[in-house]
Amino acid sequence: MQRLLGKAVFVARRTRLQVGSHKLDWSDTRLHLEHRHGTGHGVGHFLAVHEGPQQIGTRIACNSTPLKAGMTVSNEPGYYDDGKFGIRIENIVLVKEAETPNNFGEKGYLTFEHVTMCPIQTKLVDTKLLTENERQWLNDYNREVWEKVSPLLAEDDRALKWLKKESQAI
Repeated sequence: MQRLLGKAVFVARRTRLQVGSHKLDWSDTRLHLEHRHGTGHGVGHFLAVHEGPQQIGTRIACNSTPLKAGMTVSNEPGYYDDGKFGIRIENIVLVKEAETPNNFGEKGYLTFEHVTMCPIQTKLVDTKLLTENERQWLNDYNREVWEKVSPLLAEDDRALKWLKKESQAI
């Protein structure tokens, strides 16, 4: 689900992105799960964890403010089985204009750019549960982290070694 929102391209001035992040192939029995919380919220200054007004979710309040280029928002689908376990990956993304081959009605399209640059720890991933698209997204994300962060760690051998190990393809 992280990849669905992370790769989304959507019409500007729209508010309903939650549908895409909840879109699963329900015929796949591995996926008979649904998260019961919002997928994203605005991120601001003064350490306001849920600063709006922008939100991505199913509640009515989540549909009142369209995302605009320049906004930051979290990408945080997760799943919780009450009393058993939970998992969530939360990254911050920047809303930006998308380059598309067409622009019907001059509406404009938006997409997301990753702001969080920390590899997803693949040793915690059961790769048998991943589709090929999910595996590719995870590898692409970790490669992007390596390409952007490794030059900043050139002077720190220990950190560079850790980053290389954690951003390996699966």
